[in-house]
This record gives sequence, structure tokens and C-alpha cells, in this order.
Amino acid sequence: MSSLHMLFSFLLAFSLGCTVSANVSCDPSTLNTTSGVYYAQENQTLFDIADVVSRGVCDIARYNRMADAIIPLTTDEEILIPPQVCKPDNSTCLIVSEPNATYANCVVGGPHTYLTLKGDTMAYIALKLNLTIDALMSTAWVPNMGSVNDTVEVGQTIKIPQCSPSQCIIRPGEFIYGTFKDLAAKLGSTPGQLMALNPTYNHTVAPQGEGPILTMIRDCTNLSKNITIIS
Repeated sequence: MSSLHMLFSFLLAFSLGCTVSANVSCDPSTLNTTSGVYYAQENQTLFDIADVVSRGVCDIARYNRMADAIIPLTTDEEILIPPQVCKPDNSTCLIVSEPNATYANCVVGGPHTYLTLKGDTMAYIALKLNLTIDALMSTAWVPNMGSVNDTVEVGQTIKIPQCSPSQCIIRPGEFIYGTFKDLAAKLGSTPGQLMALNPTYNHTVAPQGEGPILTMIRDCTNLSKNITIIS
């Protein structure tokens, strides 16, 4: 990181003032309601940055229209910092196993392949696609594969088990706010399907109210009660 970026990062962190908690006694008048820019330092995660700037992880992720809040950052990567809020959100954007959730044996509609991303594990890919781990492992393979919780090689194309007959609507659209988890819930698809169709997308620094044009996958549905799994 350049000395200029390091200085800017330090001044930003210093100027943000109070540490905000999710306490109802938070005084809005003490908040820093300006936005800013932070340049990621070597090996920093979004969680590290959130701690430095006293913001919520999910507030930052949504402000940057991130695909996923846990995707590893690169040194000097530009991250937009939103205004402070009384109740920072550190959880609702994260792709995690939900209580009583059910996972499928095939992906509705498609696509048929997924390109592995930095930080991916087979267990996490399955979660992003709303698949059981066994279902994904029945079709997926990458070189030097370890356990389902081991990080896999980046840029490997794996097959996804598909439900047949099924379909989704695929068309371009502007990604204005949120994360892929938010977007998938709105579109009726999964974060993994969006990642599979937009494998090089991480986040944007476009102005608020604007965003990149991505391949959107929506309204995924099975076309029969009798579904066959194809690979």
C-alpha cells in the first residue's frame, strides 16, 4: 500500500469518532453521517475494516453492492464507507445455514456450471446454491480436493446438478443496492446462481443509486412434480 493510502486510511479511521453499538441509547447526533473511502490493507477482511471504521459489515457490503461480504479483498482495494447508524448490521447479509432450512438435490433452472472463487469451499458453494453437500459432490470435482471445508483452487469449473424440467428467466439488470443474498431473495433464485453467471464480479464503487449491469437470474421454478436430476 502507498504511504498516501496508509495515511488516508488512518485519517479516515481517526475521524470516524465514536464506536457505535446496537444499543437503543445511541445518540444520532454523535454519529458521523458522512461517507468515505477506505483502501484495504494487506490481508484485511471486510470484518477488519468494519471494526476499524465503526460500521456494520453488512452496511458496508450493501453500500458497495458486494456479491458476498466474505470474499477476500486485495491490497489497496477501494471500499466505500457508508454513514454511521445506531444499529450496525453485522449478520443479515451473510450466507449462512438457517435454522430448519431445507436444501435441494438439484438447482432449479441452472446454470449447469460454477466457477470457483477465492475463499470457496465445497460446503460453502453448496450453501450458496441451496444444495446439499452430497448433491454437489455428486457432480463437482477440482484438482487436489480435500475435505468439503477445505479452500478449493480458484477458477475451476465444476458441474452443478440441475433439476429437469425446470427453468429461470435470465436477463440483464442494474444492481443498485444490497448483496447477492439480497438480490437472490428478490429475484427468486440463489446467490450461487448469480455468482455462477457473474463470476468476475466482486463489488462496485459506482455512486449510490447507480450500479453495474449484471446477468440476472429470476423466477426459477420446476415445471413438473416429477423431477429428474441431470449432471
